[in-house]
Amino acid sequence: MQYDLDDTTAGVQPPALPPSPPPLPAPPPPPEIHRHGVEFTGNAKEFFGIWFVNLVLSVLTLGIYSAWAKVRTERYFYGNTRLAGAPFEYLAQPIAILKGRLVAYAVAIVLGLTAHFQLFAVYIPLILLVLALLPWLIQRTLRFRARYSAWRGLRFRFVEGVYEAYVNFMFRPILGFITLYLLSPWVRMHQHDYQVTGHRFGGKRFKFAGDLGQYYVPFLISIGLGMAIYFAMVALVMGMAFAAASLGGETGEDPSTSVMVAIILPVAALYLALLALPVFLRTRYTNLMWNFASLGGHRFESTLRARDVIWIYFSNGVAIVFSLGLLVPWAMVRLAKYRARHFVLLASGDLDAFIAER
Repeated sequence: MQYDLDDTTAGVQPPALPPSPPPLPAPPPPPEIHRHGVEFTGNAKEFFGIWFVNLVLSVLTLGIYSAWAKVRTERYFYGNTRLAGAPFEYLAQPIAILKGRLVAYAVAIVLGLTAHFQLFAVYIPLILLVLALLPWLIQRTLRFRARYSAWRGLRFRFVEGVYEAYVNFMFRPILGFITLYLLSPWVRMHQHDYQVTGHRFGGKRFKFAGDLGQYYVPFLISIGLGMAIYFAMVALVMGMAFAAASLGGETGEDPSTSVMVAIILPVAALYLALLALPVFLRTRYTNLMWNFASLGGHRFESTLRARDVIWIYFSNGVAIVFSLGLLVPWAMVRLAKYRARHFVLLASGDLDAFIAER
Protein backbone atom coordinates (compact mmCIF):
# COMPACT_ATOMS: atom_id res chain seq x y z
CA MET A 1 0.00 0.00 0.00
CA GLN A 2 1.29 3.36 -0.93
CA TYR A 3 0.77 6.51 1.11
CA ASP A 4 0.74 9.97 -0.26
CA LEU A 5 2.80 12.29 1.96
CA ASP A 6 0.40 15.09 1.27
CA ASP A 7 -2.44 12.93 2.57
CA THR A 8 -0.70 12.11 5.86
CA THR A 9 0.06 15.80 6.65
CA ALA A 10 -3.21 17.13 5.47
CA GLY A 11 -4.98 19.15 8.13
CA VAL A 12 -1.98 19.15 10.54
CA GLN A 13 -1.02 22.66 11.74
CA PRO A 14 2.65 23.56 12.39
CA PRO A 15 3.55 24.14 16.05
CA ALA A 16 2.96 27.67 17.25
CA LEU A 17 6.03 29.85 17.86
CA PRO A 18 6.58 31.12 21.41
CA PRO A 19 5.49 34.70 21.89
CA SER A 20 8.27 37.25 21.53
CA PRO A 21 9.44 38.76 24.83
CA PRO A 22 8.34 42.30 25.53
CA PRO A 23 10.90 44.96 24.62
CA LEU A 24 13.32 45.93 27.37
CA PRO A 25 12.68 49.30 28.93
CA ALA A 26 14.98 52.04 27.75
CA PRO A 27 17.80 52.80 30.18
CA PRO A 28 17.20 55.92 32.22
CA PRO A 29 18.96 58.99 30.92
CA PRO A 30 22.17 59.92 32.72
CA PRO A 31 21.62 62.42 35.51
CA GLU A 32 22.01 66.00 34.50
CA ILE A 33 25.21 67.71 35.57
CA HIS A 34 24.65 70.90 37.55
CA ARG A 35 27.49 73.36 38.06
CA HIS A 36 27.52 74.90 41.52
CA GLY A 37 30.14 77.57 41.91
CA VAL A 38 31.52 78.68 45.27
CA GLU A 39 30.85 82.24 46.35
CA PHE A 40 32.70 84.19 49.02
CA THR A 41 30.58 87.08 50.31
CA GLY A 42 32.93 88.58 52.90
CA ASN A 43 34.57 91.98 52.52
CA ALA A 44 37.76 93.51 53.87
CA LYS A 45 36.09 96.37 55.74
CA GLU A 46 33.86 94.03 57.71
CA PHE A 47 36.63 91.54 58.48
CA PHE A 48 39.06 94.30 59.52
CA GLY A 49 37.06 94.91 62.70
CA ILE A 50 37.18 91.21 63.64
CA TRP A 51 40.88 90.96 62.82
CA PHE A 52 41.84 94.10 64.75
CA VAL A 53 39.97 93.07 67.91
CA ASN A 54 41.51 89.60 67.68
CA LEU A 55 45.00 91.12 67.36
CA VAL A 56 44.61 93.49 70.29
CA LEU A 57 43.12 90.90 72.65
CA SER A 58 45.72 88.29 71.67
CA VAL A 59 48.53 90.73 72.51
CA LEU A 60 46.93 91.82 75.80
CA THR A 61 46.40 88.20 76.91
CA LEU A 62 49.90 87.06 75.82
CA GLY A 63 48.44 84.81 73.15
CA ILE A 64 45.73 83.14 75.24
CA TYR A 65 42.94 84.81 73.25
CA SER A 66 44.45 83.51 69.99
CA ALA A 67 42.27 80.38 70.29
CA TRP A 68 39.13 82.53 70.34
CA ALA A 69 40.58 84.63 67.53
CA LYS A 70 41.10 81.47 65.47
CA VAL A 71 37.46 80.42 65.96
CA ARG A 72 36.10 83.88 65.11
CA THR A 73 38.22 84.06 61.96
CA GLU A 74 37.29 80.56 60.80
CA ARG A 75 33.60 81.14 61.45
CA TYR A 76 33.71 84.36 59.43
CA PHE A 77 35.37 82.72 56.42
CA TYR A 78 33.28 79.53 56.65
CA GLY A 79 30.04 81.46 57.05
CA ASN A 80 30.80 83.69 54.07
CA THR A 81 31.73 80.77 51.81
CA ARG A 82 28.57 79.52 50.10
CA LEU A 83 28.10 76.45 47.91
CA ALA A 84 24.79 75.96 46.10
CA GLY A 85 23.39 78.81 48.15
CA ALA A 86 24.25 77.30 51.54
CA PRO A 87 27.11 78.49 53.79
CA PHE A 88 29.66 76.27 55.48
CA GLU A 89 29.87 76.10 59.27
CA TYR A 90 32.84 75.96 61.64
CA LEU A 91 31.76 74.29 64.90
CA ALA A 92 34.96 74.01 66.95
CA GLN A 93 35.14 75.53 70.43
CA PRO A 94 38.06 77.75 71.53
CA ILE A 95 38.93 75.63 74.59
CA ALA A 96 39.83 72.60 72.45
CA ILE A 97 42.13 74.76 70.33
CA LEU A 98 43.63 76.44 73.40
CA LYS A 99 44.66 73.09 74.91
CA GLY A 100 46.59 72.14 71.79
CA ARG A 101 48.22 75.55 71.56
CA LEU A 102 49.33 75.50 75.19
CA VAL A 103 51.13 72.22 74.54
CA ALA A 104 52.73 73.69 71.41
CA TYR A 105 53.80 76.83 73.30
CA ALA A 106 55.34 74.70 76.07
CA VAL A 107 57.33 72.62 73.56
CA ALA A 108 58.50 75.77 71.74
CA ILE A 109 59.63 77.37 75.01
CA VAL A 110 61.55 74.27 76.06
CA LEU A 111 63.22 74.06 72.63
CA GLY A 112 64.18 77.70 72.77
CA LEU A 113 65.62 77.50 76.28
CA THR A 114 67.58 74.30 75.65
CA ALA A 115 69.00 75.73 72.43
CA HIS A 116 69.94 79.00 74.12
CA PHE A 117 71.72 77.27 77.01
CA GLN A 118 73.14 74.59 74.69
CA LEU A 119 71.51 71.72 76.56
CA PHE A 120 71.81 69.44 73.58
CA ALA A 121 71.13 66.32 75.67
CA VAL A 122 67.55 67.62 75.92
CA TYR A 123 67.29 69.66 72.72
CA ILE A 124 68.23 66.93 70.22
CA PRO A 125 65.94 64.17 71.60
CA LEU A 126 63.08 66.67 71.82
CA ILE A 127 63.58 67.77 68.20
CA LEU A 128 63.64 64.14 67.09
CA LEU A 129 60.47 63.46 69.07
CA VAL A 130 58.67 66.39 67.43
CA LEU A 131 59.73 65.19 63.98
CA ALA A 132 58.59 61.65 64.81
CA LEU A 133 55.17 62.96 65.87
CA LEU A 134 54.56 65.08 62.76
CA PRO A 135 52.53 62.44 60.84
CA TRP A 136 50.41 61.84 63.95
CA LEU A 137 49.85 65.60 64.25
CA ILE A 138 48.81 65.79 60.58
CA GLN A 139 46.29 62.98 61.07
CA ARG A 140 44.87 64.61 64.21
CA THR A 141 44.64 67.99 62.47
CA LEU A 142 42.74 66.54 59.51
CA ARG A 143 40.43 64.67 61.86
CA PHE A 144 39.78 67.76 64.01
CA ARG A 145 39.12 70.08 61.08
CA ALA A 146 36.76 67.64 59.39
CA ARG A 147 34.86 66.90 62.60
CA TYR A 148 34.09 70.56 63.20
CA SER A 149 33.25 71.47 59.59
CA ALA A 150 29.70 71.20 58.28
CA TRP A 151 27.51 72.10 55.31
CA ARG A 152 23.71 72.08 55.32
CA GLY A 153 23.69 70.55 58.77
CA LEU A 154 25.92 67.58 57.85
CA ARG A 155 29.37 67.25 59.37
CA PHE A 156 32.45 66.00 57.58
CA ARG A 157 34.52 63.15 59.01
CA PHE A 158 38.09 61.96 58.58
CA VAL A 159 38.58 58.24 59.21
CA GLU A 160 42.05 57.32 57.93
CA GLY A 161 44.39 56.00 60.61
CA VAL A 162 47.75 57.01 61.99
CA TYR A 163 49.62 54.14 60.29
CA GLU A 164 48.64 55.46 56.85
CA ALA A 165 49.74 58.94 57.95
CA TYR A 166 53.23 57.63 58.75
CA VAL A 167 53.39 55.80 55.43
CA ASN A 168 52.45 58.90 53.43
CA PHE A 169 54.09 61.67 55.45
CA MET A 170 57.25 59.98 56.70
CA PHE A 171 58.27 56.81 54.87
CA ARG A 172 57.35 57.90 51.34
CA PRO A 173 59.03 61.33 51.79
CA ILE A 174 62.17 59.52 52.98
CA LEU A 175 62.15 57.56 49.71
CA GLY A 176 61.71 60.83 47.84
CA PHE A 177 64.74 62.29 49.64
CA ILE A 178 66.86 59.21 48.92
CA THR A 179 66.06 59.48 45.20
CA LEU A 180 67.03 63.19 45.16
CA TYR A 181 63.34 64.14 45.10
CA LEU A 182 62.71 62.40 41.77
CA LEU A 183 59.81 60.59 43.45
CA SER A 184 58.29 63.82 44.78
CA PRO A 185 55.25 63.70 42.44
CA TRP A 186 54.59 60.10 43.49
CA VAL A 187 54.83 61.12 47.15
CA ARG A 188 52.50 64.09 46.67
CA MET A 189 49.92 62.05 44.77
CA HIS A 190 49.73 59.49 47.58
CA GLN A 191 49.45 62.25 50.16
CA HIS A 192 46.51 63.68 48.22
CA ASP A 193 45.00 60.19 48.05
CA TYR A 194 45.28 59.90 51.84
CA GLN A 195 43.72 63.32 52.43
CA VAL A 196 40.83 62.90 49.98
CA THR A 197 39.80 59.29 50.55
CA GLY A 198 40.01 59.69 54.29
CA HIS A 199 37.10 62.14 54.31
CA ARG A 200 33.40 61.27 54.56
CA PHE A 201 30.30 63.39 54.11
CA GLY A 202 26.62 62.55 54.22
CA GLY A 203 27.20 58.79 54.33
CA LYS A 204 29.42 58.95 51.26
CA ARG A 205 33.14 58.45 50.89
CA PHE A 206 35.37 60.76 48.90
CA LYS A 207 37.26 58.99 46.13
CA PHE A 208 40.52 59.82 44.39
CA ALA A 209 41.71 58.65 40.97
CA GLY A 210 45.09 60.28 40.51
CA ASP A 211 47.21 60.04 37.38
CA LEU A 212 50.93 59.94 38.19
CA GLY A 213 51.88 61.19 34.73
CA GLN A 214 49.93 64.40 35.27
CA TYR A 215 51.67 64.90 38.62
CA TYR A 216 55.04 64.75 36.90
CA VAL A 217 54.17 67.46 34.34
CA PRO A 218 54.29 70.48 36.70
CA PHE A 219 57.21 68.91 38.58
CA LEU A 220 59.31 68.68 35.42
CA ILE A 221 58.27 72.18 34.35
CA SER A 222 59.37 73.61 37.71
CA ILE A 223 62.68 71.72 37.51
CA GLY A 224 63.34 73.08 34.01
CA LEU A 225 62.40 76.64 34.97
CA GLY A 226 64.49 76.42 38.14
CA MET A 227 67.58 75.34 36.24
CA ALA A 228 67.05 78.05 33.62
CA ILE A 229 66.67 80.75 36.29
CA TYR A 230 69.72 79.50 38.18
CA PHE A 231 71.99 79.53 35.13
CA ALA A 232 70.62 82.92 34.07
CA MET A 233 71.39 84.26 37.54
CA VAL A 234 74.96 82.92 37.45
CA ALA A 235 75.55 84.30 33.97
CA LEU A 236 74.11 87.68 34.92
CA VAL A 237 76.24 87.99 38.05
CA MET A 238 79.40 87.02 36.20
CA GLY A 239 78.62 89.41 33.34
CA MET A 240 77.80 92.31 35.61
CA ALA A 241 80.87 91.67 37.78
CA PHE A 242 83.08 91.62 34.70
CA ALA A 243 81.53 94.85 33.42
CA ALA A 244 81.95 96.54 36.79
CA ALA A 245 85.60 95.41 37.02
CA SER A 246 86.29 96.66 33.53
CA LEU A 247 84.66 100.01 34.24
CA GLY A 248 86.54 100.38 37.51
CA GLY A 249 89.82 99.49 35.82
CA GLU A 250 89.34 102.17 33.17
CA THR A 251 88.41 104.96 35.58
CA GLY A 252 90.48 103.86 38.54
CA GLU A 253 87.48 104.25 40.82
CA ASP A 254 85.10 101.91 42.57
CA PRO A 255 81.89 101.06 40.68
CA SER A 256 79.20 103.68 41.18
CA THR A 257 75.90 103.15 42.96
CA SER A 258 74.04 102.97 39.66
CA VAL A 259 76.29 100.14 38.51
CA MET A 260 75.65 98.24 41.75
CA VAL A 261 71.91 98.76 41.37
CA ALA A 262 72.12 97.52 37.79
CA ILE A 263 73.72 94.34 39.15
CA ILE A 264 71.46 93.79 42.14
CA LEU A 265 68.03 94.45 40.60
CA PRO A 266 68.14 91.77 37.87
CA VAL A 267 69.56 89.24 40.34
CA ALA A 268 66.80 90.09 42.83
CA ALA A 269 64.17 89.67 40.10
CA LEU A 270 65.54 86.25 39.18
CA TYR A 271 65.67 85.28 42.85
CA LEU A 272 61.99 86.23 43.26
CA ALA A 273 61.21 84.14 40.17
CA LEU A 274 62.99 81.23 41.84
CA LEU A 275 60.89 81.69 44.98
CA ALA A 276 57.72 81.67 42.84
CA LEU A 277 58.35 78.10 41.66
CA PRO A 278 57.02 76.44 44.86
CA VAL A 279 53.85 78.53 44.51
CA PHE A 280 53.50 77.38 40.90
CA LEU A 281 53.94 73.74 41.91
CA ARG A 282 51.55 73.95 44.87
CA THR A 283 48.88 75.65 42.75
CA ARG A 284 49.05 73.05 40.01
CA TYR A 285 48.97 70.23 42.55
CA THR A 286 45.93 71.76 44.25
CA ASN A 287 44.10 71.70 40.91
CA LEU A 288 45.09 68.07 40.35
CA MET A 289 43.94 66.98 43.81
CA TRP A 290 40.45 68.44 43.38
CA ASN A 291 40.06 67.48 39.73
CA PHE A 292 40.82 63.84 40.56
CA ALA A 293 38.47 63.81 43.57
CA SER A 294 34.81 62.79 43.61
CA LEU A 295 32.02 62.27 46.13
CA GLY A 296 29.11 59.96 45.42
CA GLY A 297 29.12 60.64 41.69
CA HIS A 298 29.72 64.35 42.18
CA ARG A 299 32.98 65.77 40.91
CA PHE A 300 34.98 68.92 41.51
CA GLU A 301 36.72 71.41 39.26
CA SER A 302 39.59 73.63 40.38
CA THR A 303 40.95 76.11 37.84
CA LEU A 304 43.48 78.14 39.81
CA ARG A 305 46.08 79.78 37.59
CA ALA A 306 49.63 79.78 38.90
CA ARG A 307 50.49 83.22 37.52
CA ASP A 308 47.42 84.71 39.21
CA VAL A 309 48.25 83.12 42.57
CA ILE A 310 51.88 84.23 42.32
CA TRP A 311 50.79 87.80 41.58
CA ILE A 312 48.28 87.77 44.46
CA TYR A 313 50.91 86.51 46.91
CA PHE A 314 53.47 89.06 45.71
CA SER A 315 51.13 92.06 45.68
CA ASN A 316 49.60 91.01 49.02
CA GLY A 317 53.07 90.84 50.55
CA VAL A 318 54.03 94.27 49.23
CA ALA A 319 50.75 95.78 50.47
CA ILE A 320 51.16 94.24 53.94
CA VAL A 321 54.75 95.48 54.29
CA PHE A 322 54.01 99.05 53.20
CA SER A 323 50.85 99.22 55.34
CA LEU A 324 52.73 97.93 58.40
CA GLY A 325 50.41 94.93 58.52
CA LEU A 326 47.11 96.81 58.40
CA LEU A 327 46.18 95.33 55.01
CA VAL A 328 46.34 91.72 56.25
CA PRO A 329 42.51 91.46 56.31
CA TRP A 330 42.28 92.82 52.76
CA ALA A 331 44.89 90.29 51.60
CA MET A 332 43.08 87.37 53.25
CA VAL A 333 39.69 88.34 51.78
CA ARG A 334 41.22 88.91 48.35
CA LEU A 335 42.77 85.44 48.30
CA ALA A 336 39.55 83.81 49.54
CA LYS A 337 37.52 85.50 46.80
CA TYR A 338 39.93 84.34 44.12
CA ARG A 339 39.94 80.73 45.34
CA ALA A 340 36.14 80.69 45.50
CA ARG A 341 35.79 81.97 41.92
CA HIS A 342 37.91 79.11 40.62
CA PHE A 343 36.20 76.20 42.37
CA VAL A 344 33.10 74.39 41.09
CA LEU A 345 31.05 71.42 42.25
CA LEU A 346 29.84 69.32 39.30
CA ALA A 347 26.75 67.72 40.87
CA SER A 348 25.41 64.61 39.16
CA GLY A 349 21.65 64.83 39.61
CA ASP A 350 19.75 66.31 42.51
CA LEU A 351 22.01 67.65 45.21
CA ASP A 352 19.18 67.78 47.76
CA ALA A 353 18.68 64.00 47.51
CA PHE A 354 22.39 63.48 48.08
CA ILE A 355 22.64 65.54 51.23
CA ALA A 356 19.57 63.80 52.71
CA GLU A 357 21.65 60.62 53.19
CA ARG A 358 23.03 60.41 56.72
